[in-house]
Amino acid sequence: MDPNEPTHFNVLIAGTGLQESVLAAALSKAGYSVLQLDDAPYYGTEHASLSLTELVDWASRTSGVDASAASLPPDLARISNRFALSLYPVLLRAKGPGLDLLVRSKVASYLQFGLLAGVGLWQREGDTGKVVRVPASKADVFNDATLSLVEKRRLTKLLLFAAGQDPLEEDKVLVADPNITFVDYLKKGFSLSGTAADSLAYALALCSSPNDPVIPALQRLRTMIHAIGRYGPSPYLVGHYGGAGDLVGGFSRICAVWGGGQILGRPLLPLDLAPEVGQPVPTSQAPFMTHENPPPPPAAPPVSSSDNPDGASTRPLGIPVVLEEGQPATVFTGDWVVSSPHLFSSLFPSHPLPAHLALGAPRTAHLIAVLREPIPFPPPPQRDDLDAEADDEPDSKLFVFPPGAVESAGQGVEVGTCTALQVGKGTMSCPEGYHILYLTAPLLSPLPSEATASALSILQPYLDALLALASSAVDAPSAAPVYSAAYFSPPPRSGAATPDPASAASPLPANFLLTPSLTPSTPSSTAPAGIPAARTSLLVETLDLVPAAVEDVFWRIVGEQGREEGVTFFAREEVEGEDEDREE
Repeated sequence: MDPNEPTHFNVLIAGTGLQESVLAAALSKAGYSVLQLDDAPYYGTEHASLSLTELVDWASRTSGVDASAASLPPDLARISNRFALSLYPVLLRAKGPGLDLLVRSKVASYLQFGLLAGVGLWQREGDTGKVVRVPASKADVFNDATLSLVEKRRLTKLLLFAAGQDPLEEDKVLVADPNITFVDYLKKGFSLSGTAADSLAYALALCSSPNDPVIPALQRLRTMIHAIGRYGPSPYLVGHYGGAGDLVGGFSRICAVWGGGQILGRPLLPLDLAPEVGQPVPTSQAPFMTHENPPPPPAAPPVSSSDNPDGASTRPLGIPVVLEEGQPATVFTGDWVVSSPHLFSSLFPSHPLPAHLALGAPRTAHLIAVLREPIPFPPPPQRDDLDAEADDEPDSKLFVFPPGAVESAGQGVEVGTCTALQVGKGTMSCPEGYHILYLTAPLLSPLPSEATASALSILQPYLDALLALASSAVDAPSAAPVYSAAYFSPPPRSGAATPDPASAASPLPANFLLTPSLTPSTPSSTAPAGIPAARTSLLVETLDLVPAAVEDVFWRIVGEQGREEGVTFFAREEVEGEDEDREE
């Protein structure tokens, strides 16, 4: 690299995951110089969307991944790039903070979405099972021939209450017992049980277990109902081209448009705490978007007198990057450094993971299956068999397994509600003739060991239950996956086997930040001590949790002076009214 090239930025961001990319875009658009770094050759970190070949390569390099094949057959390898497989599948609520952020940031103009066609509840029937379509609105309830008149009245009463504006805490049942679970609340307050209660608790409110508290479940139900009709009959949107990975690409593009930079696929060396600071990167110039008035410098991080007895300002930090093999690393410096938890050990190889990252076992098991035939899904109400064959619904469906519906082979592991998101060629995630199935299940108890309970052993029974539905309609061999990979939520990489005691005792620099984990504010009542709350609802809550989590980091970097001088986090006034007019 040319020694005269500027190497000092306001902010260095290690990682290109969803939070890191949103933060990079917000800071770059606000006028700060930003550089994103990732040692992977693709965007996304744990939120990446990969081609089929990239997924196979990722599975071979990542510990704890059970893959069905070590290499792809030639017919699949030839069409590998036509797949966009998400390591972290998510749905977007049609109304909420996530969608508001996409519109305010202008990222929505780079993306494509389609409606989720429906939600189906898996039920055991004899030795096998069946899927029943879940009604989500008052009209769906009245058109559902499987519900009795009494059940329709009770369901309608609950949906009207949940959709209202009255404070949920003032309900008479909750006043009498504020600690009641959602399942018990349905029984006591609305005399709902059986399939109707399971549909509400696990398919609509997306509870993880029968012990989920009632207020968060009612809040999720309320937001779901309010999202219906925004863009169609479904409350959820499915991102095209791999979902979360495409969102990451959109925010990275916003960062680049305003002069931010990205370096991918280059090794990151341990953080330099006292680097030589090079020339600062100038403010964005043509052909990038430019700012009439540059923002004030980033805030100085608070430093206690014990950390800094001389009262000197906190030094910039450096990240050495190997740009060319065999050449000395180039040290990029930043007034602030923000890192994904997944890259923490690269920057601090001898430092133990912070306590909130090192807690307990993985929280979620995932399985990606590439299918030649779709899992059959019930047609909408009021359609006869002839119409069902000509179904023009979107080809994305969500299957939900209530807790205990299928016996998992993961010994000693309590599994919550398992969801299976199926997408087809209409989402641009796979070529015609293929379908992608994403199975996700939260773990409600610690994992004893990967030897006795792997992600595959936990999720294989759920996959088999769905494949049994497909094999009843087609030949069994064609219903089997052509490729599959099972894994736990990609955990933060661990550092050295034996951390340096001196490093363990030293605090992290005041101008070093980790992006926070995306977890609901209300923990699950089923989570044991030391185990983070595991929620099925993260499938639809993740994108709504991002804005507040990222904005908190944004303002810590910008500081009060920046706020007072007009720095904004994706100014809302620039796009006033667009969110109501935009069509997906």
